[in-house]
Amino acid sequence: MTSNAERIRRHYEPRVSRDRANHEILDWGSREGQLLRFRVLADALRREFSPAEPPPRLLDVGCGMTDLADYLDEQRIPVRYLGVDLTLAVIQEARRRQPGRALVQADVFTRSPFQPDSFDVAYCSGVFNLRLGNNRDFVLAAIPALLSQTRRLVAVNMLHIRTRNKYPHCYYFDPDEIAAKLAPQAATVEVVDNYLENDFTLILRPLPN
Repeated sequence: MTSNAERIRRHYEPRVSRDRANHEILDWGSREGQLLRFRVLADALRREFSPAEPPPRLLDVGCGMTDLADYLDEQRIPVRYLGVDLTLAVIQEARRRQPGRALVQADVFTRSPFQPDSFDVAYCSGVFNLRLGNNRDFVLAAIPALLSQTRRLVAVNMLHIRTRNKYPHCYYFDPDEIAAKLAPQAATVEVVDNYLENDFTLILRPLPN
């Protein structure tokens, strides 16, 4: 049986090309949409972390070409960044484009190399968009796995069920349903759905130890 990880690799590996724009490799519709998703995380970071604190340790899951790190640098939001991606070809191209950036190839949902509470923030953008046949179950297992590795904040975006023009290879979620399912496993769950018609973000805080 083909695993979710293998399906994801098969989708993204052929998209990797030296001549392709970063957002196109990741199958985003536009660079502008990608930046709006980043803005939601940036707002959450500003609310959660005081400038007096050390820069938070941030895990960027499905990091692609590490555009998030560039965006946070431009916004002058300091973080200790680590990008992780399933797909070796993506990691190799990201290393070519951003030499010296901290990157790891790993599956943080089923075989994570990281200990509990290794990070202050985990961000997961677009990882659940590809139709896999078990997207709801995948999300309901994957997000608690991220919460266990994170001390302060998890932000995850997904495609919104209200989207008018849906792609057959994508999966669209009901944010209220997913938030309600995850609520028992998090201290708080916030839904942000006012930045794009076809997207929403869940912002979760882990339960206290």
